[in-house]
Amino acid sequence: MTKQKSVTLGLITFVVTLAITVGLAGLYINRTSSSRKERASFIADSIGNRIEAEIDNREYIARVFEIQLKSDKGQLSQDSFYDISDALFNDYLDIIDISLAPGGVVEYIYPAASSLHRGTNFFEDERYGIYADYSKMSKVSVIISPATLNDDTKGIIITKPIYLDDDSFWGFATITVDETAFMTDASVFRLADEGYEYELIGNNVISGENRVIVTDSEKEIPNPVQAMISTVGGGYWTLYIAPVKGWIRWPEVLSAFAIALVISALAALFMYAYMNMQANAKELEVLSYRDALTNLYNPRSYHEHMDELSKKKLPYGIIYMDLNDFKMVNDTYGHDTGDALLNIVAKRLQNSIREKDRAFRIGGDEFVVVIHGTHDKKFYESVISRMRQNVARDVVVGEITLKVSISAGFARCPEDGTKLEDVIKIADDAMYYNKRLLKARRAQENGEGQGSSRDLG
Repeated sequence: MTKQKSVTLGLITFVVTLAITVGLAGLYINRTSSSRKERASFIADSIGNRIEAEIDNREYIARVFEIQLKSDKGQLSQDSFYDISDALFNDYLDIIDISLAPGGVVEYIYPAASSLHRGTNFFEDERYGIYADYSKMSKVSVIISPATLNDDTKGIIITKPIYLDDDSFWGFATITVDETAFMTDASVFRLADEGYEYELIGNNVISGENRVIVTDSEKEIPNPVQAMISTVGGGYWTLYIAPVKGWIRWPEVLSAFAIALVISALAALFMYAYMNMQANAKELEVLSYRDALTNLYNPRSYHEHMDELSKKKLPYGIIYMDLNDFKMVNDTYGHDTGDALLNIVAKRLQNSIREKDRAFRIGGDEFVVVIHGTHDKKFYESVISRMRQNVARDVVVGEITLKVSISAGFARCPEDGTKLEDVIKIADDAMYYNKRLLKARRAQENGEGQGSSRDLG
């Protein structure tokens, strides 16, 4: 009877231990998969941000010519065009050519040997016609990708319509980029070296269809993570990535359950779990300084950073801002749309400031930018203006197009105050003063209580 009881207790102990170890093995597998997805999401977002910034930089070249043409009342000599193009061309190794098309007909090309021909009429060209019509009508830039160039290579074409100060249509500025060189510079191809398969899909703002821009996978990528990339003219691309070997490898699964069978002492299993938890705790400590939704610095990081600046008595300035009518987006379209909007706006704000400055999300739709060093008011006004312009580009979330604006105010230390709380109050008051001015202007222009449900100011 005693032997039978020992066997029974042994079986009970084995079953209980096996149940615990199998449960912990399953938890390990799930957490390993989640950890890899979090890392992949971070990589995808980083590359997505790089692509978005590089596209903005290429579009800025067209903006330079727009400014020049407006300044010269639509007149531009070939020598001036070549001088400007030569200066810009050397800054970007992936640019194939730069062209200007007065009235839609290519007249200026740099360099002479390019993917375009002088005399090409964009409106009549089979490849560009629909884009030229749309760009002229909407007055926004368009991006054509993938585009097959004259030598059958793949390229990315950014076309910006140019309107003079009298609102008359002058023509187009077009930047042609070598797709392979661009993707290399944006680290897209590096994904394969790190063991990921990827696919970059572009949404055509005219037809609404999705097109594969670049991929290294011949089949559909299983269970990928993704990063949304705002391009130009309200368009967007989506980057999908996943490990070539999957989020969980079968050898890992078999090993985990083999360990579950071998481990007989509960204490040893708890120690194994404890060591894993310690490693994850260090990773969470780093992530605790980042906002989970936008990846900007969070309130904890903001307070510690400001305390450090105050203790060292370093000069700085803060810009307080929030989104106008953000509550209306959540109430009308739901919190998922609101979260997507915040994420896009955060990226645009981050791309509007210098690398040594910091952007924080301190509340629902409230952001703070800390500017390091001493600067005059015009500098802050230019930063806020750049933020407004970047944020004001249409935000597309699914089938919803949102028009966004911000209210912002700034204050400097020590010019406006030597104590942190005083600087914060001045910046906050300036932001709400800006918000009141906006509401007053709306009331004057449209009448109190009117406005589109999709218009955020």
